[in-house]
Amino acid sequence: MNPQDITQAPLAAAAPVTVAATESFRAEFRQAVPADYNGIRHGLTILGIGLLGIAAALACLRAPVQAWEWAVALPVVLIWNWLEWLGHRALHTPGRGALARALYTRHTLTHHRFFTRQAGALRDSRDLKIVFFPWFAILVLAAMALPAVLLIGLLVSVNAAAVAFAAWVGIYLVFEFMHLCAHLPEGAWLARVPGIAAMRRHHLAHHDPRLMMQANMNFTLPLADWLAGTRQP
Repeated sequence: MNPQDITQAPLAAAAPVTVAATESFRAEFRQAVPADYNGIRHGLTILGIGLLGIAAALACLRAPVQAWEWAVALPVVLIWNWLEWLGHRALHTPGRGALARALYTRHTLTHHRFFTRQAGALRDSRDLKIVFFPWFAILVLAAMALPAVLLIGLLVSVNAAAVAFAAWVGIYLVFEFMHLCAHLPEGAWLARVPGIAAMRRHHLAHHDPRLMMQANMNFTLPLADWLAGTRQP
């Protein structure tokens, strides 16, 4: 059975979510995960690609790097924060086209059934299949940023472009890390670190079916949620 095959029923948020229904869905999903899947390898692959991308970008820096060139990272992070909010909100509607439907199925019909506000923790590393994006997502996002990065290099400076690309890849790694922390078991030490613990509560509240369509869309920092008035305790 393919994991996508178990997500075709109506969204669980349309009806009261019971513990039995959640556990039943989880059992089906886990059974469908390929036997050779390794969640640790999945996460390390994403991390490795990201660190290589950051290293390649920083290798392009030409000394001396000006303070304002380092500061280019800040608007990149702010732009990511808004795109994170917009993209997450969009994942809660089916959209048009095969890609939009696949993303909706994976996120809303699968991830939100597997994790609820009351049952938001993964059981073991094989559950990372439904936490992390596919390993190639970081390559797609990096490729999407390249036109803007090249433009910055032409109009501003090579250093500014390198910092922008490194920040873009870096904030994606932060996104994956924060999402992982949100779904760690309650007793995990990372889940109790100030800041991480706050974002964990923020994200798990989003898994409440009553809130998931309109609240707590940020993963990394609830800035866009605060500005848009969508932040809920």
